[in-house]
Amino acid sequence: MRLSHDDGSALPRGTMSVKSLERGLWVVASLLASAPSLAAPPTGAVNPRVLGTRAIVACDAVEKSCGVASISFPAGISGLVPYGRPDVAVATMFYPSVDDAEAVIARTDAGDTAQTAVDSVFTVDPYADYRQLAAVKLNPNGTLTVGQRTGAENAPERCAVKGATFVVQANNQTSPLVCGAMATGFLSAKGSLPQRLLASLKAGALVGRDRNGERSGVIRVWTSENESTFYTKVLADAVVHNSRTALGELDVEMNRYQAGIAAPYASDLIPLDAATAKTVKTVLNKLGYYTGVVDGTWNDAAEQALYDFNWNNLFFLKPTVVVGGQRRIDGPLFNFLRDADPKALKPAGG
Repeated sequence: MRLSHDDGSALPRGTMSVKSLERGLWVVASLLASAPSLAAPPTGAVNPRVLGTRAIVACDAVEKSCGVASISFPAGISGLVPYGRPDVAVATMFYPSVDDAEAVIARTDAGDTAQTAVDSVFTVDPYADYRQLAAVKLNPNGTLTVGQRTGAENAPERCAVKGATFVVQANNQTSPLVCGAMATGFLSAKGSLPQRLLASLKAGALVGRDRNGERSGVIRVWTSENESTFYTKVLADAVVHNSRTALGELDVEMNRYQAGIAAPYASDLIPLDAATAKTVKTVLNKLGYYTGVVDGTWNDAAEQALYDFNWNNLFFLKPTVVVGGQRRIDGPLFNFLRDADPKALKPAGG
């Protein structure tokens, strides 16, 4: 797969109506009529010093999921950056715009590719130079399109990378290598879309970060395929505000949500090796579900203890399974058990 920067150079290896589209475009068009030719940022009241974000937007045609993962400095990122549904996801950054996000979604609903939709919105937005906008669209036939634009007045050390199923973009970073690292991390990651989005954020953190520090983050994924869609189309939802360990907490929160709400994916199964089995049995023992020897073996008593824990704490039952002669356990469930506060879990007999 060949990736490309936003300048085109190669990098090494709820439905919206037409009326909504017209409303979004009317808003930005009316602003255009009164704007002084992009002489100033959208609002003088916004503090540009705290602006700076990195994000990945992606869809999965097999899982029928789309989502956004982003990490930044200021609180409120969960309400500013990600917009989407199971068939489209948008990240609006630097000076975010809900009207731009809604207009992009509406244009893709009307048949535009993601890039055409982004380009069209940039054409009519008087503050396009202060925007960074990425979108990925999953079409009914399973094909995907991606789109991205970065305005000229964005913060320095900005970057963008487009792949076949995702877009990475960032601004005001300590290194322009962040986008490439996030793209590579996403492509090399295993598991469901939420897990790969998280892996992308972690990969980016190895080479750079927001210049202000990274204190807030969000991972939000929508799906139309998982069994959980009978109840909700939100497959993963993790939000962290004002924390010095935002990325680590985002990891915990996402696995807590995915383990508790979503039905398991085969791609998220991990081997139940000796170390994994001992960790699971340790947690189940502390909660009173397992009373046998806490070691690296797995037996019927341990399986029953896991079932009882599932029954008391999770939306979907997630027993271990044998695949190709090897016993496996749901990865998000294991991460949840490993990292969760035991006091927040329902104990045996509780």
